[in-house]
Amino acid sequence: MEAAKWVEMVRINPGNYADSKKFAIKEYTDEQYSAELKRIEEKFTPLVKLCKDLGRAMRIGTNHGSLSDRIMNRFGIRLWAWWRALWNLRELRAKNDFHNFKFSMKSSNPKVMIECYRLLVARLGQEGPDWNYPIHLGLPSGRRRRWAHKKRYRNRLTAL
Repeated sequence: MEAAKWVEMVRINPGNYADSKKFAIKEYTDEQYSAELKRIEEKFTPLVKLCKDLGRAMRIGTNHGSLSDRIMNRFGIRLWAWWRALWNLRELRAKNDFHNFKFSMKSSNPKVMIECYRLLVARLGQEGPDWNYPIHLGLPSGRRRRWAHKKRYRNRLTAL
């Protein structure tokens, strides 16, 4: 919340900001799942309102490796799960009439990332012309210095 007062764009990852990952195996009932979405809405909405009031942009992003327990247990580690984590925040954003944002998804596997972006763009197209929002291609680099440059080039070339 404090950062939104001082920067022009805030990056939010639902798996880190409003959701949690405790590596717990839990089967959510529909009621529990709805309660979790309500809790996320209560935590996320004040930030959306602050960004809207201050004229700040928001980059709503998900990382393939940081999906919440709620998403992982409901959908598994599939493209649908990754996309769903992002789509939940899109729905909350729509409730608050906030339009100054872009979508972002990152994965160290460029094929997974590309397929998920294709799913996102197709779904946005189904929502109609009012959902023509920018996307941010997140291409993480490798963690090992020795191979990082090769991984970066491979990911960028694949995405392009």
